[in-house]
Amino acid sequence: MADTSRKKTGGIAAPKLAKDLPVLPVAVAEVADRDAFTHGTIQQANFTGCALDRLHFDAVVLAQVTMLETRFDHLRLEDVRVVGGNLANAAWPEVACSRVEFLGCRLTGLRCPDALLHDVRFSECKGDLAQFYGAKARGVRFDRCPLVGADFRQADLTGVVFAHCDLTNVDFTGATLQGADLRGCAIEGVRVGPQELRGATIDTHQALALIRAMGIIVAESE
Repeated sequence: MADTSRKKTGGIAAPKLAKDLPVLPVAVAEVADRDAFTHGTIQQANFTGCALDRLHFDAVVLAQVTMLETRFDHLRLEDVRVVGGNLANAAWPEVACSRVEFLGCRLTGLRCPDALLHDVRFSECKGDLAQFYGAKARGVRFDRCPLVGADFRQADLTGVVFAHCDLTNVDFTGATLQGADLRGCAIEGVRVGPQELRGATIDTHQALALIRAMGIIVAESE
């Protein structure tokens, strides 16, 4: 029975998924370019090292799936939940995600240049050194994600929420952060300037840290 309501978490539309999805048998060795997987659960499949073009996952739960060091060009994820997946060092150029949740996934070194992200939530995902260069994000939220050294250069992060994330040494050079919320995040060594931060929300502690990083001395008024 389908859950027809698209519930929102923090203003982000959740994946539209049936309550009881059948398990989809997947023979990884037989998966080919342009294959589509729809309305089901894929459990513990191992795609390590696979190189494929234009795969499409629609209304699918990916549970404990390994996509380590994959190369998926023009991947499409629509109404997808990825639970406990290992995507480390994968390359997904121009991936398109719509109503997608990544829950407890390993995203270390994941490369997603020019990604299109709409209604996407990352929760408790390890995303150190992940690359989102040139991504376009709308309705995106990172919850409790260590993103140390991640690359968001030239990305459009309008309205993106980083909630209790570790943004140490993250590179926001040339990014758009209008309406983004970085409050409560560790930002030591972050590469960002006044132009990128225009319209973003930060907390007092972060503001002082950024001012000091620019060599400005903050002192009590006499």
